[in-house]
Amino acid sequence: MEKVKIGIIGTGYTIGIAQQHVEAYQANERAELVALFDIIPGRAAEWASKRGLQDIKICESLQELFDHVDAVSICTPNDTHIDLIIETMKAGKHVICEKPYAVSYEEGKRAVEFAKNHPELVALIGFNYREIPAVKLMKKYIDEGKLGQVFTCRQELGGPRIANPTGVLLEWRMQEKHSGTGALADFGCHMLDLADYLLSGTQGKITEVSSLLETFIKERTVIGEDRKDKVTNDDAAVFNAKMESGTLLSCVSSRIGVPRQMMEIVGEGGMMVFDTFNPNQLKVLFKEKEGGYQSFAFENIEIPEELKGEEGHKGLVNEFISAILDGKPAARDLERGLYIQYVIDMLKKSADEGQVITL
Repeated sequence: MEKVKIGIIGTGYTIGIAQQHVEAYQANERAELVALFDIIPGRAAEWASKRGLQDIKICESLQELFDHVDAVSICTPNDTHIDLIIETMKAGKHVICEKPYAVSYEEGKRAVEFAKNHPELVALIGFNYREIPAVKLMKKYIDEGKLGQVFTCRQELGGPRIANPTGVLLEWRMQEKHSGTGALADFGCHMLDLADYLLSGTQGKITEVSSLLETFIKERTVIGEDRKDKVTNDDAAVFNAKMESGTLLSCVSSRIGVPRQMMEIVGEGGMMVFDTFNPNQLKVLFKEKEGGYQSFAFENIEIPEELKGEEGHKGLVNEFISAILDGKPAARDLERGLYIQYVIDMLKKSADEGQVITL
């Protein structure tokens, strides 16, 4: 069986998203993880040892990694993504890059333009929520017209990992020069990708946006130093958007805590709700499009087996490997990443200027 030899760039200092890539490659029988590289000397070797990764090459440079692989996962800070994508593709390697795609739309255009001249290479962005079984069922119902006109789509996404103002250090994610926006980009990119993925086929594209951002923990201790410095991007974002059909989107993105991670869609034909704690279940309350609700009791629908499958990064990696070996089109490509980055930039512009921005 033909296998794609994989290398990972960046093993991480804190949450280490590279672990999800490792697990996804290990679950795909046509992928083989063979090499690691981290810019901090010794970190990749220590990281591999802690995770029991044996027979894996610890590389001292990018070029050494490129010499051993067919494809690469980029798991590094946002401000390094574009240069690394281009460098990887210059070496003739396929690439998955973690989200968000870039720190700005203008920066992100460079890699898209470069990729246009290398159609033989597969390049994906890590929008890894589409494989959630409940999302697949939502997509099926929407595409079949069961909801008809969609009125509203509401989402909450984030996490409490850095809610501690004294116990969590000043990571790159909290610095605008390395991250771009904070919670807006980190979690907002997923919500924008999901809303557009589910709704644009029936409701059209996003036409206008507005946003409010706030930094609540304004300084943190610098890593490796006995001093504090400013947090320069947002801890939380509340943003809205409107689609061509009139559908209204409302999102809360927070890196200092959300009570649940959910999506709710309401339309002519009823309502659908899911949360990521129950990915194999969808709550629905349907009605006749020309009538009213006969009950206010939601039905819990178990997801059909044919819509289940590998979730998260496993689904993303499956798409990646199939695109490389089978020539299947990759939907989450660099142009997709650039489009979502454009919407994020316009949301930041809205927050900065205090006005609705037309796209």
